[in-house]
Parts: sequence; C-alpha cells; structure tokens
Amino acid sequence: MKLKPWYAALLLGSASLMNAHAQQAAPSVVVAGQRNASEWFRVESQHFVVYSNTSNDAVAVLLNQLERLDFMLRIYTQPFLKASGAEAKLTFYYHDGAVALNALAIDQPANAIGLYSSCTSGVQGFGVQLDPSEEGLSYLYEAYTRHFIYRYTDIRAPISFIDGLAHYFASARFTDKQMSIGKTPLTVGRYLAFLDGGRRYSLDYKDVLEQNDSRGVNYASTAGIKLEFAAKSWALTHYMLSSEDNRKRMVNYLSAVYRDVPITQAFEQAYGIKVGDLSNTLWRYRLPGMKVLLVDVPELPIASMEFKALPQSSGEFVLAEAALKSCPDRKQGEALLRRTASAAARYPSNDYAQRVLSRAQVDWGNPQDALPYLGAAAQKPDAEAAYLLGQANLRLARLDAARGNLQRALELDPKSAEAAYALYQTGLQSGAAPDDATLQSAVSAFKSAHEVNTLARSAALAYAYAGDTARARNALKLMAHNIREPELAAWAKTWLAKLNAGVGQADVLAEMRVQPKAGKAFREWTIANAVVMQDVERNAGLQDARGRIVQESLNPANPDQALQSAPTTR
Repeated sequence: MKLKPWYAALLLGSASLMNAHAQQAAPSVVVAGQRNASEWFRVESQHFVVYSNTSNDAVAVLLNQLERLDFMLRIYTQPFLKASGAEAKLTFYYHDGAVALNALAIDQPANAIGLYSSCTSGVQGFGVQLDPSEEGLSYLYEAYTRHFIYRYTDIRAPISFIDGLAHYFASARFTDKQMSIGKTPLTVGRYLAFLDGGRRYSLDYKDVLEQNDSRGVNYASTAGIKLEFAAKSWALTHYMLSSEDNRKRMVNYLSAVYRDVPITQAFEQAYGIKVGDLSNTLWRYRLPGMKVLLVDVPELPIASMEFKALPQSSGEFVLAEAALKSCPDRKQGEALLRRTASAAARYPSNDYAQRVLSRAQVDWGNPQDALPYLGAAAQKPDAEAAYLLGQANLRLARLDAARGNLQRALELDPKSAEAAYALYQTGLQSGAAPDDATLQSAVSAFKSAHEVNTLARSAALAYAYAGDTARARNALKLMAHNIREPELAAWAKTWLAKLNAGVGQADVLAEMRVQPKAGKAFREWTIANAVVMQDVERNAGLQDARGRIVQESLNPANPDQALQSAPTTR
C-alpha cells in the first residue's frame, strides 16, 4: 500500500482548504411524474441511486446527509484512498421496514436492519427508515462508512479499525456549514457504561486487536460479543484519531498491518503502548469525556437530485431485481425466476417488469427465452439491455455475438463492472490465450467495483498472467487480509505463495478458467445494536436475580450475610 501524506489534520484545521475541496454543485431537484405511480420511486444524486418506498422528503434528507458523509470520508481516508474515478454510482434501497429484507431470499442474522451486498452481478445497499430518525441515521452512517472502506481503500485488516471508524462516523452530524464528529454513539456509550459498572466483559484489547469479534462468553451470546467488539473498537479508533500525532501513528500502524506485521506488534510499535496496558490507557482517555469536534465547513456538498416515479405495476419488481443482483444461490435463484415469471406475465407491456424477468431468465433459466425482449430493447442506446443480451449469448456459447453486445454495453456505460467481467469471461471461453483486451476487462471490472472479491480474484490472476507481479500481489493481499471472507482469504494466501515461488502462465491460465461458485457474495450486515443492548441488560438482570435467590437460599435468615460470589470483572 503506497501511503499518501496525512491530510486530515490540515484540512480539519482550515475551513478554506476544506471549502476548496468541496463539491460546488448548486442544489438541484428534478421530479419526473408518472400516472398511476407505484409507492416505489427512484432518486439519483452525485454518488447514489436510491430506490425507496418512503417519501420524497425522507430520501432528500437521506441523500443530502450521505453525500456530505461521503465527502468527509474521502478526507479522513485520504492516505489510503484508492478511488479511481471508474466506480459506478452505488445503488441503495431505502425501505419503510426491515421486513423488506426478507424479499432478498438470503439468510440473515437476528435483528438485521441493513445490508451491503457485493458480487459480480452488482453492488447495492439496503437500509431501513426507523423511528426515531436520529437512531436510524446512525445505523445508515455506520453501514455506509464500513462499506466505503471496502469500496475505496485497500484496508481489510484490522477489522477493529473498520468497525471502529464505522461507529466513529455513525454519530457524525451535518448542518449546511458544520460537521460534528466524535460524539459517543448511544448504544456504544451504554455498553461501555455497563462494563464500567463492574459487569463481566467478554473481550480484552488483545482480542480486539487480534480480530476476535465472536469468540467468548457474553450476556447476549455472539451478538453481545460483537457489540462489545464494536464498542471497544470505537474507543480505540477515537483515541487513534484524537490528535495529529496519534493520526500519524495510525497511518504507520495500518501500513505495518498491510505489510503483514502482526497486528498487536504493529500497534505496539506505532503507539509505544503495550497491549496489556491498553485498557487502562483508554479508560483514562475516556474518563474526562470524549472530545467532540465541531468543524466549520462553509459549503458542504449538496445533493443534486433527480426523482422519478415508477409505474404502479413496477413496484413489485424492485426487490425482485435487487435479489437477482445479490447473487443468490441456485435454489434461491430458481425460486426468484418462478416468482418473477408469474408476476411479469400480468404486465407484458411493462418494460421494467420484462427487464427484470429477462435477467432472471438469463441467470437462472433458459437464456433463449430472454432473446426476443432483449433483442428489441438493445436496439436503443440501453447499456443494461446490451449487457443482458451479451450475457445471454455468452450462456448460449455464441461468443462473437456476446462480445459485440458487451462491447456495446461498455461503450454506453464504461463503469459497468458486470459488463466488463462478462467480456473477460467471453475471452476465456474462446479457448485462445487471453489477449490484452480480455485481461484489461478483468482489471476494468475490478476498478469499477473494488469491493467485489470475485473481481479482485480475476484481476489478480490477470495481472499475474501479464507478468505484473506487484499489482497481482496487491490484489491478492486485499483478499488475504479479509478474515470476513475466510474461503477466499485462504485461496489468496495460497496464490501469494505461488506468486512468490514464480508460478508459470499455464498454471495461472488454468486457475483463471476455474469458475467461482454461484451465490458468492460479500455481505456486510447492519444489526440493531440497541435491541442487542436490551438483551444484554435483561440477561444481566436475570443473572443478578438468580444469584440473589441462591444467596437467600444459603442464608435465608439474613441474606446480607450470605456468602458473596467472587467478582467476575478483570
């Protein structure tokens, strides 16, 4: 990782410099109406495309906040930023209730209220409008910050930094001219106060640094351990961002981790603090109260928005399309095809319904069935129709037709990762040695969707085949450091060793032609930690009650003289 100078301290201290970096777009709102409109509508801004069934006002507020958050994240992550300008706008689904996540037809953890799904078919986020809205905004900020790190940087470890920064920005708030940052998130504060009250803890800071976010004993089982990990990661990250000197040390720390220095050793070397002393250091740091910064930003970016209503018959296909683009497994995909075909039969003239059905047919049915609609749709300058037609021809082994359609799709939308990846697959299926265009397609797909691990895999192999060992190694390290994708991390470590040993082109080509498993998607869930915290407090109270009953049974005449249990905190 080639690190740039640390800019954040300078920018935070200078409103004029901050203003010079701000996007100067004037506020703009365009609304396109629709007769017999659906409850679902589409809104596009500088960095986002939002589908929502909430309200125009709610989405306008959301997009203004997300555009400002995106702007500030680019400043705070400047030393690590890998943005290429080739990234497509992020598609985000903003629901009026968490039940909408069920339509994605994928397993989800308890208390899930948000998701970012990244795979070869698309990168998309899902969030829920909550009441009170302030709590909901914190969850949305947390989720987007976490995804931003995966999307725009090479940081995959330590996950304590990823989660810590996500919660650090969860409590950020913006006005037209100011940002406040550093406030303790409500649930994080409750959990740390819970521990400060003498309650049993599940993790020490060695666990946090060594990325243990799920092993231990907690009042709320694994969910409680993850909450404790998040709370302690937040405290650690707050400390690392608390001064210019600490921020410089943080750059050294993360750079050392990227170079494969063990995380604990990297932290101790960067900060001069033994991990065994870290708990006391952070307790003293938190004791006077956490510093909240109020930063003057004369002109934070304002979302330029274009609203478009969807026809009433289109509403039921919004989440079907989202599910198809989330790379479901075969069983789920075939079920989506059956449901979509049944629904689309009622709307033969609805272009959106037929588009979603065509995607389902190409991915999970007989691509031949999609050709009549896609052939007609691709006569217009329509990037998605051209891509789907190309993908259908690729599935039917009509490689020349596929190549022509996919090249057309990329002419219309150069940032389409799925079209570039399909063009790469077309080149591999030709049987010839990969040419420069095939290899470049793999690289282009990765640059357009940096967070998609399957695209990192294909890019790493393309670089290796071309003899670009340095870039191949960087792409492999990206995967090897991601413990949240253990199968791919193990694969990447194996190939790093092969690369270092001088693997030949023939072996690389053989691996390029191995198809990743269907349904492989990287999923980042957002959990309603306020609910988890309630479980922690309730179960702790029940444990206290059981202990009191036991004490009274041992000394019923005078419970105060009953044998006391040993303390459980460390």
